[in-house]
Amino acid sequence: MARAERFPVSQTDIDAFWRDGAVMIKGVLSDAWLDVLAQGVATNMEQPTKRTVDWVNNKETGERLFHDQLTVQQNAHFERYMTGSPLGSIAAQVMGSPTALAFYVTTFVRSPGTKSRTPWHQDQTYWCAEGRQALSIWTALDSVAPGTELELVRGSHLWERPLAQPHFGDGQLGGVMEVDGVEYIPIPDFNGADAGKYEMMRWPMEPGDILIFHGMTVHGGSGALPEGVQRRSISAQFLGEDVRVTDRPSGCNPDWLPELAENGIGLGDYPACAMCPTITSEGAVL
Repeated sequence: MARAERFPVSQTDIDAFWRDGAVMIKGVLSDAWLDVLAQGVATNMEQPTKRTVDWVNNKETGERLFHDQLTVQQNAHFERYMTGSPLGSIAAQVMGSPTALAFYVTTFVRSPGTKSRTPWHQDQTYWCAEGRQALSIWTALDSVAPGTELELVRGSHLWERPLAQPHFGDGQLGGVMEVDGVEYIPIPDFNGADAGKYEMMRWPMEPGDILIFHGMTVHGGSGALPEGVQRRSISAQFLGEDVRVTDRPSGCNPDWLPELAENGIGLGDYPACAMCPTITSEGAVL
């Protein structure tokens, strides 16, 4: 049986995740894993998938924000990362699930000096997966300096209603999607008039550190990179055993429903299949 590395997560960090919606753990990924990720990002940019979009691509300023979403099997380096690194074991431990499904991988590359912010949003409201055991593990291959961190709203994973959904598409980053029949919370002005109503979490990070946040935690990015500084970041999405496949009134992004169907997985099913490898909390790959 294949084995992934195991990293023991403290109960303090698990409690912080469920209380606050996010926790940062330092020094999880070795230089060897960072090299695997660097190769994965380079390969992804050379061989983008059909889901690749440039959220920003300003020919005059050179500002570019590359984004792609990949199944585990679409990039050999990311497959190694998802099934061999400590992340699967960490996800299962944090979620309180015997196993974690390696759902998919997201790549973000901000060119040097990129200023465009990532809109405030919740990841899971776009996913074709519904359940409380769902999280993202975000890491960066470049230092995350103060003032450039990913920002997260403490406790927002416990809100009774979801946040309104901004657009994430080629040439359309932000605004609000119009969805009939769904009751959303309007997006507050987190950085302006409503700033004092919410407590933000943000962590400067170094390569090897990981940021774990719940699928329903509201987050966005400052995006204000200094001149000459790029940001290569990778977000790994994991699901626990209470999750079931669903559809969304606004559509799913990414829409994995066709790929799941090819693997015999339909609406209401637990999505364990070849597309979503399973890692136990002890590190066994099933």
